[in-house]
Amino acid sequence: MEIVETLFSKESNFDNKNILNRLDKPIDQTILNKIEQGVTSEELNNLINSGVPIFKYKTQITIHGLFPELSNSYILGYKNLFQNKNKSIGVKYNAIDEDKRQRIAKRLKCLGFHYNRNSQGTKFDIMEMINKDNFEEIKNRLISIKNNIDMSLFSGYCSLWAGQAWGCKYLCLDLNINIIFEANIEPFLNKLGATIELYNEIEARNKAEEEARRADWERERQEAQKAKEASASNKADQLKLLEQYQRVEKTNKPGKYILRDYNSENELIFKVVYLYLPKGKQKPRFNRKSFDTIQEAINYNPVESWNDSIYSSKLTGYKIA
Repeated sequence: MEIVETLFSKESNFDNKNILNRLDKPIDQTILNKIEQGVTSEELNNLINSGVPIFKYKTQITIHGLFPELSNSYILGYKNLFQNKNKSIGVKYNAIDEDKRQRIAKRLKCLGFHYNRNSQGTKFDIMEMINKDNFEEIKNRLISIKNNIDMSLFSGYCSLWAGQAWGCKYLCLDLNINIIFEANIEPFLNKLGATIELYNEIEARNKAEEEARRADWERERQEAQKAKEASASNKADQLKLLEQYQRVEKTNKPGKYILRDYNSENELIFKVVYLYLPKGKQKPRFNRKSFDTIQEAINYNPVESWNDSIYSSKLTGYKIA
């Protein structure tokens, strides 16, 4: 999407670039093994407290020290770990605090945020299509949400911008949470309005709606089944006539077959499937036609057609000819 205008942009808790390795000391293999499994901000903080310098940049952190050679660069599905020439280790935020972001995503969904994660990084966003009639309402709503984001509680950035794509205009609120301490998650969510009470209320409502849908589906299924049984009962004599023919299972051999079926009104119908093998071909072709009565289906004489499709399955039915 093309960015037309940036209405707001703010970063929080990033460090200045450090080219030199700030720790001329070997790092134990056990520490690297832990990093290669994915780490939390608390674990990184423990490293800092032990004297290992860690610098936070916009897309990654760099852990200084003389690390052993990497044995695994892929963490949580993407290449998120790499080693610099000075033996320090770079870790993309994709591999840090991901479990926390997943939990945060469930709560932020209550406010309309969607969580996106790919090889480039992670992002929470709200994207609204705008026009001259709804622009002010959407802008004010997104600004209100933005104003409740306490950026002192995490490392990342936030932006509100207008864009356009495929002839449509959008207003977008992006929120990147790179690192967040566990203790800051609830204060962050509560200040934003994504409280556990709101989450539970929405979950309960969604559950009730899902149960109501399932009840409707079950009622419709039972009604459809009753209608099918009634139709089959009304055509019992026709079914008895059909059963006089040979029943075959899972076949694709040439022939005329009749299959029991039901139409959109749950009425029993008889489907004629005609299988044939054209000269010089390896796979059979087929055409089919449905009838209301068994006698119509039996009397029907199918013929080959130029637009018949290849039959790549197997059928179970009654062979008529």
